[in-house]
Amino acid sequence: MQSCDTTAAAWLSHTEFAGNSAATGLLSRAISPSDFALNRDSLPVSAAADPHTAAAILELLDRGQVPTPAAVRTLIVQNQMRAEAERIERLGRRAQRNVEEFGRVLATLTQQYWDDHGHGPTRRDILQTEPVMHLIVEHVGDIAPSAVKHLWLIERVQRAGWIAFDATPRSLCAARRFHSAKFGNRVSLRPVNTIGTIVAAYLEDYRTEQGRPPRWSVLAHELRDDRGRRVFNDTADARTQQQWLHTAGWLALDEDLPVPGPRGRRALARRARRG
Repeated sequence: MQSCDTTAAAWLSHTEFAGNSAATGLLSRAISPSDFALNRDSLPVSAAADPHTAAAILELLDRGQVPTPAAVRTLIVQNQMRAEAERIERLGRRAQRNVEEFGRVLATLTQQYWDDHGHGPTRRDILQTEPVMHLIVEHVGDIAPSAVKHLWLIERVQRAGWIAFDATPRSLCAARRFHSAKFGNRVSLRPVNTIGTIVAAYLEDYRTEQGRPPRWSVLAHELRDDRGRRVFNDTADARTQQQWLHTAGWLALDEDLPVPGPRGRRALARRARRG
């Protein structure tokens, strides 16, 4: 047995590869590549003293690969990146448990931004505000500012009905949950997608029956959810909520009157197929 084989076998004797001739051969080629007429850097035996390096070597051997120094370094970096991604994913699930508080704060800040600037904030604008960063530290934990986007807070809050956005830059706006909160149970508490579908269905039915879109006052007065509760508190509320309904695609405008939007039409088509 070559000296590199002996060295490899001795190191592997304390691992799950003890007595494994194939793993011994692969490690030998890394320890002494010149013995195999290979022109590459050798893997120092002392490298195995580092736990991360040792783990990478064993993982490469398990894959049937030669644990060259370059392969070991690459795998260590990949494992670190994977571990950080998994950590952020766990933190994201922690953020989901507090989605209502995040939603309330993000929607409030977004509405204030619209009031001040006449357009929405970027995601970076809103996620890096002091109140949001404070909530992240309080409810999620230590996370680098550059990694906050990987918590998917904007998407989680959007699904919960607090904000809406589309592909248009600075389209981010406060949505149903924000606008209806001040009316309590005087208006429908149905989920945001249910509300959007109810609005689109009413608009389509009204246009089919009347040959024209409804006035906003008619929409606000007549529209009820599937439990008979008002969707909008009054006409002013309906006009205010026009923004998120339009942004989310539930309605569109025809000479400033509401008609079903692209998302609303898709929802109605799916419902018709199921029916």
